[in-house]
Amino acid sequence: MNSFQGKLLLVLMSGWAVGALYAGLVSGTLPLIRMELNLSPGEAGAVLSSWLAGMLLGALVFGYIADKLGRRVSLILSTVFMGVFTPLSAVARSWLDLVFYRVLAGAGNAGYMVTASVLMSEYAATKNRGRSVAILESAWAVGWLAALVLSRVLAPAYGWRSVFLTTSTALLLVPAFHVGVPESLRFLFSKGRVEEARELAMRFKVELPSTVYEEKAKLSDILAKPFAKRTAMLWVHWFVLVLTYWGIFLWLTDILYSRGIPFVKSLDYSIAITLAQVPGYLSTAYLIEVVGRKKVLSVYMLGAGAASIGMWLATTEVEVLLFGLLVSFFNLGAWGVTYAYTPELYPTKLRGTGSGWANAFGRVGGILGPYLAGALMQAYGNPLAPFSLFAVGHIVSAVVVAALGVETKGKTLEEISK
Repeated sequence: MNSFQGKLLLVLMSGWAVGALYAGLVSGTLPLIRMELNLSPGEAGAVLSSWLAGMLLGALVFGYIADKLGRRVSLILSTVFMGVFTPLSAVARSWLDLVFYRVLAGAGNAGYMVTASVLMSEYAATKNRGRSVAILESAWAVGWLAALVLSRVLAPAYGWRSVFLTTSTALLLVPAFHVGVPESLRFLFSKGRVEEARELAMRFKVELPSTVYEEKAKLSDILAKPFAKRTAMLWVHWFVLVLTYWGIFLWLTDILYSRGIPFVKSLDYSIAITLAQVPGYLSTAYLIEVVGRKKVLSVYMLGAGAASIGMWLATTEVEVLLFGLLVSFFNLGAWGVTYAYTPELYPTKLRGTGSGWANAFGRVGGILGPYLAGALMQAYGNPLAPFSLFAVGHIVSAVVVAALGVETKGKTLEEISK
């Protein structure tokens, strides 16, 4: 990639990492939040799911904004939502306050991820488009690790509120995005702003899209040929992927704590398991342009399913740690492919909307994930019981992707849209 594409990737990765930091704060501090606010399991589940409820809303709203007003506008607005409402969680006096702030911040997080993945996909060269977006998604591991480390350092000594008070970082990105992130060339073409697009392409030395899009898009288009089968595949996969990820990682520290592992040690284990996300992301970033999106995604979801079975049956701390590392590796590797694959399957006029609806459908699974995990733990008296559900989900997704997915490796966005 040229210097502009490299700089754009780094700028977008910074916002992606900040969003993950904000999302992960509640996981690293949940045991302390539950104690201070005296939360029941149901109230704790509501707090965990509130971020996902916000993400459902944000994926729809900001995906629509990205297609109607532009990728750049959507990116800046969603960042403002994250940066304003996350630090406000520090003043929460009840679980309802936390839910309110987390919903609005989560909306910004989903909006940012939908828009950033679309923008990167549209600016990257065809030969490394998937790899670029997979690397963008890898910033999630950095942010989540930062959340756990911040919780590990501050929460035991100063309480959970101190962790949230340190996080106004996203607002610092707004001027950087305003200055350093241009509008998508394909969006400009779709709105008839051809000369502006050509000037940007010459300035940044990037390839121009081969087709000018002038037709208007309808939401129903994502359910019509040739996109209906792609949409069905994406919705099933996103539903499972989001359910499993948030069901696992929002509860992870608390699950380890419930297994009798001390709070500080459970945070250390969570950090180790989260570190396995990094090679997961990087391995798929390599394989996605060598093997292809469809095969890599299917195999990694199958691997996550097998590791979930091992986690479910684990009886020792060593087994919990080992299979936790494998679940983290395969699940997050699949996320890298998913964010690269999703925007490729729709044309410019539908790319933000189609990606947003797939993302939003997944958030329905994400809302259910923490609730179902809590219910299974309570029903069976075993904190590892939810991994039986996660195993089935991963395997179902692997089968659906293999059966309904189309390969996009090496094709231009215009070729894929035909």
